[in-house]
Amino acid sequence: MSSKISIEKVSDLQAIDNDSTDYSVSSRFKDCAGNAAIVLISTAGSITVSQQISMDNVTFYDPVDTSGTPLGVLATDQTVTTGKYIAFTPVLCPYTRFKIVAADSAATVLTIKLIFRKEV
Repeated sequence: MSSKISIEKVSDLQAIDNDSTDYSVSSRFKDCAGNAAIVLISTAGSITVSQQISMDNVTFYDPVDTSGTPLGVLATDQTVTTGKYIAFTPVLCPYTRFKIVAADSAATVLTIKLIFRKEV
């Protein structure tokens, strides 16, 4: 089976206010062949980004290991960036989305692009 690189813009949030939580659109992730990254672009503030997973594209979960340790955190207290490429180990799941939590800071514009190796 061959593979290709898939690039999907999953978030183009125009304003995330301080002390708020927002979510990217979900992406079909069951074709992921083991490599993944995000490109994160933000204009202000301090944000935390984590991967959430779903079996049905309706109910999403924060993945943890058998000890209860979170597995999905990709960036913590991320400040202004013109483009940060963050490689991560994808959590096995049919669907994924990203949870964005803004800390005490000014509103930010945020773009997230999901990049993964896709089986075709």
